[in-house]
Amino acid sequence: MDIMKKDMDTVKKDMDAMKQEIQLVKQKVDKLERRMDQLEQRMDKQEEELRWLKEQTKENTEMIKAIRDNQLEQRSIQDGIRHEIANLRGEVADIHGNMATKEDISLIHQRLDYQLGRIARVEEEIYLLKKVE
Repeated sequence: MDIMKKDMDTVKKDMDAMKQEIQLVKQKVDKLERRMDQLEQRMDKQEEELRWLKEQTKENTEMIKAIRDNQLEQRSIQDGIRHEIANLRGEVADIHGNMATKEDISLIHQRLDYQLGRIARVEEEIYLLKKVE
């Protein structure tokens, strides 16, 4: 009986030790579950941020494409403007080449004065000839 009692005491002690170990395991499992919940929440947050980043990336890509298209259009307009400026420069050079200088105008005035003087003399001669008749 004593041996059985000792065996029973040993079994009780073993059972108590197992209960404590089971309690520790339960605590660790609870702690692990809490950490898993936290990790799941963090993962959900990360997934949400990732979706948002993907959307932002898509919007940014569309904006970059629009800017690139706008740039191409602006370059085309600039090229057209440069071509027009070149044409205008040519036209201005032609006009400038056709313009009379101050010297040219002075010579024209001198010729005009000379011609007016001759016309006046001829008219005077005609008047005198008419008077003599």
